[in-house]
Formats: sequence, C-alpha cells, structure tokens
Amino acid sequence: MLLIFDLDGTIIDTRDEIEYTFRKAFQNLGLPFDERKMEKHIGLAVEELIECLLGYYDPEIEKEIKRVYLGLKERKIRVFPGMEDVLKCNGFKKAIYTSKRRDVAIRDLEYVGLANFFSVIVGADDVRKKKPDGEGVKRAIELTGENKEDVFVIGDTEMDILAAKNAGVKSIAVTWGFRSKDFLRALEPDFIAQHPKDILNIFSDRKSYF
Repeated sequence: MLLIFDLDGTIIDTRDEIEYTFRKAFQNLGLPFDERKMEKHIGLAVEELIECLLGYYDPEIEKEIKRVYLGLKERKIRVFPGMEDVLKCNGFKKAIYTSKRRDVAIRDLEYVGLANFFSVIVGADDVRKKKPDGEGVKRAIELTGENKEDVFVIGDTEMDILAAKNAGVKSIAVTWGFRSKDFLRALEPDFIAQHPKDILNIFSDRKSYF
C-alpha cells in the first residue's frame, strides 16, 4: 500500500510562514497584499498564488518570495500534532506530492526531521501538469512500483482530492489544513480525517499493513 501525502497543511503547518513570506516580499516590491485573497487561495503553487493575488504572474515576484524565504532566520513551521505517529507506522510506503519545488519540500522536511520517512518526493518541478492534474500522483506510483488499487492520496485542499480523482485513486481529505470540513466534503473524497489518528483508523481493518 502507498500513501501519497501532500506537505503544507497536511504534514506541516506552514500557514504563518507562507503568509509572512508573501507579505514581506510584496512589501519589498511595493505591491498590495490582500489578506482575504491569501486566505482563500493559500495552498496553491507559488506561481498560481501570485496570479490569484495580483491578477498576473511575474517571475521577479517569485524570485523575491524565494529570496525572503531562504533568508528567514527563524522558521515558522511545525509538524501537525499526531502526524509523526502516522509516519512512524510501518507496513506501507510513503511518498510526498507537493505543489512546492522538490528542493524546497526537502528543505522543509529536513528542518522538521521527517525527510527519511519518504521513499519518493515529487515536487511541482517534477511534472508538466501540476495539481489538480493526476500526473504527479501517477509519477509517485510509478517510482514506488505500487498497484493503483492500493494507493491513497492524503491532502487538505481541493487540489489534492481532485488530483487523486484524476489519477483514479482513493483520497483522504484532512480538515486541519487550509480548507474547512464542509468545503472538503463537497468534493466527495473517499474518506475524511479530522485528526491524524483517523488516518490510521481508516486502515484499522487492514491490520496486516501495520
């Protein structure tokens, strides 16, 4: 069995860091920062989030965001309580499929001490079509050699649930990230987890996996 995890809003809480980084970068460039739009669209890939906030994409803005991010003296990220216990469970393969670039995702995972839990990490720069396309999910499946019938995508936004659907695999929506339970339920995921332990409970009848 393969569990493909989203990163931000699913495994690690990065909301404060993302908002700070964008706000600071926009301030440095003299651009307006819309908190309401940020709250609505946070969780998208950087270039998509820039376009949602400003109505257009400019690579220079992304460069400034990355400069601010890499220059942070104090990180503002943490592992969601209970997620490390899920990752410590043996018996299933674990992969990451994130809207971040792979090198940025690895940097975050190493910072919180979780990088070694994942045999495969697929970033936005590893695919031609980003979430909600299913390409990244299919790539993780290919790299792990798992059967599609035994694959679950776990994430906190519409991008994750739709990517799972587009790849033809099951999905688990988590409610502690960037989207509400009601919003996620409307997407009709296969399962909904309100706490990390719920992920393990979903597989409680598959004891041979644990």
